[in-house]
Amino acid sequence: MIRISGYPAFKTKYKNPYNWLLYKNMPATAAVVEEFSYKEIIRNKYDILHLHWVVETVVRHPNLLIALVRSLVMLILIDFARKRGTKVIWTIHDETPHSFVHPRLANWFQKHLLNRVDGYISLSEKTKEIVETTLPKLQKLPHAVINHGHYRDIYPNTITPEEAQTKLEIPENKRIILFCGYIDTYKNVPQLIRVFRELSPPNWVLVIAGKIERTNLKEEIAIASKNDPNIKLFLNHIPDDELQIYFQSADLVVLPFKKILNSGSSLLALSFNCPILVPNLGSIPELKSIVGEDWVHTYSGEFTPEILSQGLDWLINTQRSSQCMMSKFDWEILSKETLELYQKCLKSEI
Repeated sequence: MIRISGYPAFKTKYKNPYNWLLYKNMPATAAVVEEFSYKEIIRNKYDILHLHWVVETVVRHPNLLIALVRSLVMLILIDFARKRGTKVIWTIHDETPHSFVHPRLANWFQKHLLNRVDGYISLSEKTKEIVETTLPKLQKLPHAVINHGHYRDIYPNTITPEEAQTKLEIPENKRIILFCGYIDTYKNVPQLIRVFRELSPPNWVLVIAGKIERTNLKEEIAIASKNDPNIKLFLNHIPDDELQIYFQSADLVVLPFKKILNSGSSLLALSFNCPILVPNLGSIPELKSIVGEDWVHTYSGEFTPEILSQGLDWLINTQRSSQCMMSKFDWEILSKETLELYQKCLKSEI
């Protein structure tokens, strides 16, 4: 039986449904999974240390000195575990670290992390292609392309669209465009607001929901909105049980990101059976080919009123089933593929 330490810790601490669902679906006879902790990684020998978002999590602290100390401690801890025979597996979610607080430290930490990885997982063929080009140190390591899973098993989804719209205090005769998720600069939310106001589609409301940690970005969104009655802002952390309110009320989810490699936001929307409008970047073409053109509408270039207008036309004039088919993103399948890579890494002498 393989003993695994998962980093970051699962849902209980970091609200990380990706890890929680992945490990929840691990066959009990094949693996035992424990939440990562500094104390336990020292006290116990693990076969696998599986890292997700390690760069972002370790480096994301406002104090540079504390972020540096955390980075050094994590590297030392990884070295300690590897000397005891632990294999380090890294699931690569993004092309570059999503750390805008200390980007130089994030790049330094990732550079040194690469020397300590024994195997890696790409969430898409596009990720694999980029890794082989930009991170050549990983090319000779055991590797697998394993899809990011859906979110249908983690978030409550019991409310009706009518109930959801009532909770948001939006009239029944209105249709809803939604952006929901953590709001950062690269997600281009102010541009979405400006485009919506310029197009001003009749009987449509734009809902923006999610936490913002950047004061200047929050101010930019407020200025772009200008108290427009057809724009609803919910700029706070959305609890797990309230996500259904936003997605069940939505007719279309728009994600006008400036850059995408793998998009958990897209999979979250599709898990709630919301059609999405997204840029044709990263692994989005792969996602579109899997779930179908009736669920994913893509665009190239800047996000403009013309793009939004085309997206609304596509939404209204395209027939689609009541549920988005997501069997290829099923966690039971993905967990078995992950176990296969674990076995491969444990047998590897690299």
